[in-house]
Amino acid sequence: MADRNTVQKEIIHHTLCEMKNHPTAAMVYDRIHFSHPTISRSTVYRILARMAEEGKILRLDLAGCDSRYDGETMPHSHVRCRLCGAVADLPAVRVGWPAEDGGFLLEDCAVVYRGLCPACRRTE
Repeated sequence: MADRNTVQKEIIHHTLCEMKNHPTAAMVYDRIHFSHPTISRSTVYRILARMAEEGKILRLDLAGCDSRYDGETMPHSHVRCRLCGAVADLPAVRVGWPAEDGGFLLEDCAVVYRGLCPACRRTE
């Protein structure tokens, strides 16, 4: 029998992958809590953080909001609605390294577009 932590990891990972809206840890917890009330909020936060560190999921640190998570780890870009905050996947965009690094040790690059989602476009 798998240990409790492994079962909880599987539940959390499966739930995240089902949610295509790039949820926050709180959103994942809210979804899980209905069917698995014994999984605590701190467990969900801790497991998501650990899976992101291990590269099993992506953590999206977008300005002005809590970290969002993405179960899709293949290279791709994201778009975020400037009104409602919705996040969606876009095909990967190849970005080259800048000629000048400003003294930083460059480790990664993520492309995030901003705009209006279809629902907000209809209401604006």
